[in-house]
Amino acid sequence: MGIDAVPWAARKAAGTEPDREPEVLVVGAGPVGLFAALLLARRGVRVLIVDQERRPAARSYALLLHPGSLRLLDAAGLAADAIERGHPLDHVSFYEGAERHAEVDLGALAPPFAGATVLPQQALEGLLESRFERDGGRVLWRYRLAELHLGGGAAVAVVERLARESGAVEESWMIRPGVVIGTDGHHSAVRHALHASYVEMSPPEIYAVFEISADAPPSRELRIALDAQGASMLVPLGGNRFRWSFQIDETQWEGLIEPRFKRRVFDSIGDDPFPYLARERLEKLIAHRAPWFTASIGEIVWSMAVRFEHRLTGRFGHENAWLAGDAAHLASPIGGHSMNVGLREAADLAHHLGRVFREHQPLHTLAGYETARRIEWRQLLGARGHPCPAAAAPAWVRHRAARISSCLPASGDDLDALLRQIGLALPPA
Repeated sequence: MGIDAVPWAARKAAGTEPDREPEVLVVGAGPVGLFAALLLARRGVRVLIVDQERRPAARSYALLLHPGSLRLLDAAGLAADAIERGHPLDHVSFYEGAERHAEVDLGALAPPFAGATVLPQQALEGLLESRFERDGGRVLWRYRLAELHLGGGAAVAVVERLARESGAVEESWMIRPGVVIGTDGHHSAVRHALHASYVEMSPPEIYAVFEISADAPPSRELRIALDAQGASMLVPLGGNRFRWSFQIDETQWEGLIEPRFKRRVFDSIGDDPFPYLARERLEKLIAHRAPWFTASIGEIVWSMAVRFEHRLTGRFGHENAWLAGDAAHLASPIGGHSMNVGLREAADLAHHLGRVFREHQPLHTLAGYETARRIEWRQLLGARGHPCPAAAAPAWVRHRAARISSCLPASGDDLDALLRQIGLALPPA
């Protein structure tokens, strides 16, 4: 019996047919999309989430959870699991050359969850998907948003199911959601349907990334080096595992750069490092950029070079379609702002849309979401000025105020509080 002969209700229950009229369609099942879907479902909103990939990320760059993100996860009953699976951070230190110039105490933030947690994106996605499924939801993997038409107070989407191996279209459906949330990354189809710009706010950055083992002692300190060549970051992953990220000169690495889009499926976790990012490269980078790191390097688990852009959408949404996460903005990878602020955007959208669908609030109440997001991101990306140093701020901090703020794993009031520890303050909103 072919699929068309199976009653629609049975196909939907079996997960072979999407809901044709969900209240909210979420496009993109990364951390931001999964969090939005989970929170919407818990508010009693009928939500459908689709992603054209085969499964969650196998390996990714993002791994810092800000204190504010832990508070959001705690409200959803997920913080304890995230902390158990992750590695705690309670300090951020800044270096140049061999000298340590500044330190920020994450533990001084207002409790609970004053510190940050290192949790790779794929682990966070697995946690969110597992909890979403436990609550009765299901991610439709290998389902692609092929078309989205907006206007007249309605949204009409064409969703295609893709073959697991070939990627060919097996079936398509027309779906009429009340609202679409685009969390579908920097190539966002939802943003395209909104005819929203995606403006480059500053030149892209290239990072050489190495995940390694080393004989250094376990640490709860995030270390950041700022010099004329750019930013470098050492993240402890727990035990004797670390991740190094070095900003590098694109002109020296042209033709050797991994594309900006983050592949979700790698051939295997144990692949040898790319030859242009092998041990010799890492040792030279450490010697020139972080001479204070004297530990012996063991295994290079993986390495790659990644391009990171700094972009901001011209609009976060309108009536029936809204953006969150990388679909709306890209930022420096050092501070982890794009994913973490994206989680807050997911929570904001879920809150507003819960009121729209369960308390019959009008959609135009989401205009406040647009305004707040644009103000925050223009500040985070430096378009509204840089942090202001106090008279007592050390000279090294004063001269690097703009770079420091983009590196700290916090946003909003938390970011302002951390900056004040070293004599800086965010500019007025």
